[in-house]
Amino acid sequence: MAKKSPWHAIGSEVYHNNTKCTEGNNIESKNQRAGEGGKRLCRHCKELNK
Repeated sequence: MAKKSPWHAIGSEVYHNNTKCTEGNNIESKNQRAGEGGKRLCRHCKELNK
């Protein structure tokens, strides 16, 4: 499990907190923002965090 501080994409409905999440890693840096952004945790991250 490789958790880190949460991040999200502009316009996304989810946030990420696992560095092994391919969805989270595919966010372009110009669209990436720090924090949860009031969003729910990505289902991929949730599975990876188990």
